[in-house]
Amino acid sequence: MGVPEVVFWHIPSKAYKKVAPRLRIHKACVGSMNKEKVAAQEAELGIMDMLVKRSSVKAVFAGHNHGLDWCCPYKKLWLCYARHTGYGGYGNWPRGARILEINDHPFYIKSWIKMEDGDEHSQIILCP
Repeated sequence: MGVPEVVFWHIPSKAYKKVAPRLRIHKACVGSMNKEKVAAQEAELGIMDMLVKRSSVKAVFAGHNHGLDWCCPYKKLWLCYARHTGYGGYGNWPRGARILEINDHPFYIKSWIKMEDGDEHSQIILCP
């Protein structure tokens, strides 16, 4: 295995629509906020196929949809949202941010949401 990779981009892939919880966040996914539909990019040009084929890619993180903060499995990797973080843009949801902890001995990628008031929730191990 090569060096594990994580990918960050703003507008989510259409793959996010495929895994998105419908009414509430279901067991395979972890999160606390599912308040809007996924607004995915229109053109993909094979990027998700390429990422899935790279055994080193472990997770993809997107912003764009402020009312979503879940992580869901997609094929061999995880697709995650960051949540409503700042004071610009739209929505009046409580603000927080997705935090990543990457450790090399033993290797793991852990993520959770830290709220503006300091509360933490939705912890998940993305790669043991």
